[in-house]
Amino acid sequence: MPEIIESSQELPRLTALGILGFHLIPGAIFSALVILLSRVFIEHGLTAYLAELLLIPACLLPMLVGTMVLSARRVGLGLSVRRAIGYRARGTIADYIGWPILLFLCWALASLAVVPLSSHLEAWYLTWFPPQLGNHAMVSGVVSSPPVQRHAMLALAIFFSGLLAPLVEEAYFRGFLLPRMKHLGWLAPVLSALLFGVYHFFTPWGLPVIFVAFLPIAFVVQAKQNFRIGVVVHAMFNLVGVVTVFSSAP
Repeated sequence: MPEIIESSQELPRLTALGILGFHLIPGAIFSALVILLSRVFIEHGLTAYLAELLLIPACLLPMLVGTMVLSARRVGLGLSVRRAIGYRARGTIADYIGWPILLFLCWALASLAVVPLSSHLEAWYLTWFPPQLGNHAMVSGVVSSPPVQRHAMLALAIFFSGLLAPLVEEAYFRGFLLPRMKHLGWLAPVLSALLFGVYHFFTPWGLPVIFVAFLPIAFVVQAKQNFRIGVVVHAMFNLVGVVTVFSSAP
């Protein structure tokens, strides 16, 4: 059995309204800023992708970490991100190698079914959604960027999207929120994956892909009580995404 770090009394249950608010409000704020800032960047000869990258440390990091810290303080745990995270049991080397590989392979198989669905949804959404946020527009913006700007974006993408975002988001969604939903049993991981997909308001067509990718992750994290497993798999997903974006560049 995983080691229990804190007592359940230190992690108060989330109400239905709390579950929705904690999951979706950060996504709504981040997405609104991505939509606004991407337009400004494009007008100044930059890319929407760069706007999204820079908002990770400028908006997403302080928003999610700040929420965890304030929530910990509210229940008497002090200003501590670590103590706000309920699912932080120690893992083994096998946990950080075996589970990520298995979860990644599961996603690779599931993607054969859900990626075409997301592509159809994207085509519909882009009839009225900001077009600069579409996958084709994002990749085209990167490919057409000057080499110096493109190389700088690659470095930022690896660090911010490939490493920082997975760490912060998994700490928040699977480490901080998921244990506060454990009274829902098997429904907690389902809601975690579903609402994490909805949280990406700036790419709504990605909901099927994100849900299928993170559903097994949420179940494993809950079973092992270890959010770090999610961090590893999430980083793998995001780094593959970075490679996909930049592989088209000359």
